[in-house]
Amino acid sequence: MEDLISQTSKIIDELLAAERRSAPQPRIAPEAFEDPQVLRPGRQGRSEAEVFEMLRQIVAQTPRSSDPRFFNQLFAGRVPIAAAGEVLASYMNVSMYTYKAAGPNVLLEWELVKRMLELAGIPDGDGTFLPGGSLANLVGMLLGRNQAAPGMRDEGAPPQRLITYVTVEGHYSINKNAGILGMGRSNVRAIAADPSGRLCPEDLRSAIETDLQAGHLPAVVVATSGTTVRGAFDPLEQMADICHEFGIWLHVDAAVGGSMLLHPVERTQMRGIERADSITWDAHKMMGVPLTCSALLVRDPEILTRSFSEAADYLFQADTDFLNPGKRSIQCGRRNDALKLWAAWQHLGDEGWAKRLDRQLHLARYLAKQVEAHPALELCEAPPLTMVNFVAPGKSSPRICEILHTRGDAIVGFGDCAGVESIRMVTMNPEVTEAQLDRLIEEIVAVASKLPDAAPSIQVQRERASSAASSS
Repeated sequence: MEDLISQTSKIIDELLAAERRSAPQPRIAPEAFEDPQVLRPGRQGRSEAEVFEMLRQIVAQTPRSSDPRFFNQLFAGRVPIAAAGEVLASYMNVSMYTYKAAGPNVLLEWELVKRMLELAGIPDGDGTFLPGGSLANLVGMLLGRNQAAPGMRDEGAPPQRLITYVTVEGHYSINKNAGILGMGRSNVRAIAADPSGRLCPEDLRSAIETDLQAGHLPAVVVATSGTTVRGAFDPLEQMADICHEFGIWLHVDAAVGGSMLLHPVERTQMRGIERADSITWDAHKMMGVPLTCSALLVRDPEILTRSFSEAADYLFQADTDFLNPGKRSIQCGRRNDALKLWAAWQHLGDEGWAKRLDRQLHLARYLAKQVEAHPALELCEAPPLTMVNFVAPGKSSPRICEILHTRGDAIVGFGDCAGVESIRMVTMNPEVTEAQLDRLIEEIVAVASKLPDAAPSIQVQRERASSAASSS
């Protein structure tokens, strides 16, 4: 066992050294792994030495999400002590359904839930950890569905259509979850956003009234705090007013923005979140905790038990229901995602999180300022969070990102920013330096300068998008 740990540590050290070098890492085409001998398990086993060598190769050829050249996803960088907690959780290998099985890990998970509830302004609520924000959104929507149709858990779907409302900027999991939950993807209403990417409350009210007149059953309103492409924050107070008026469940997808509750100033962008019925919060995004680490918080302290508790004498054999979180979870077996976040929070405290968030926001604003000042680039909008959208006028944003990835200069994504196909850089890694951002800007400009003009201006793209939205 000691040798296994030593060999694992060596591979981790090699990964960390590669991140520090931050050398170009050219994209490896999937075809390079087509040889069955490379990936496919065989009938006969291999020695540990052989497997470790294969592991070393896999790690070396995997995109490095904590490398300063990685700007593609809404996670990047890491809190080292959280990664240590992840390793220890794997070795302990307990399931978080009972205190009997998981011991103090159940208690520390509850302390995390309590602190997150306090920050969200619903201290008397409940919560659970789930493997990812999409599944946290699913559970939040399920709770709203069951409130709208109380007999659905036992009797199945009612005759009316169950309607979900979310901004056009919302996460794709909302549509996916509506299909999974039997609410129907065609019953998701995409509500218009204002020029800054925030849901329009007037359009939400109009859509609800139209559905009520048609005899449908409005079930869930999903607000987004930190949209995926633009980082926009929906107007929670106005949405909460509407939900209260019509008796509709308000779920807040704060997978990205939830961490801003730890920022003493920027938390005001989420004013009204204390009125939400359920909230998704991903610690594996802005908080730098290893994937996955998602929490669902709920206002009603009994609703998770009412929605998920089932008799299982072979499992729940000791202690109270409070000490058996499996009674309040959609899962049975549930890995220990709490330990890594607990370790990081113990190390950083609220003040450390605030400093981390400050750095991430500073990098986004610095990058936006540099883009705005560069004659070969054009900023789409000031970033409200850590997503910076811009273009090289006349050039294809997807093509620029593809070339950067293929050459190994950087992994950068692109997106639709108010109808504009933009380069979208995400400053989630606080270890990135201003000099590294400057270098990448020049690399983008150099790539763009060699491409033919293939994209209309920002103004033309926005006019086309506005025209298409009006005609639909």
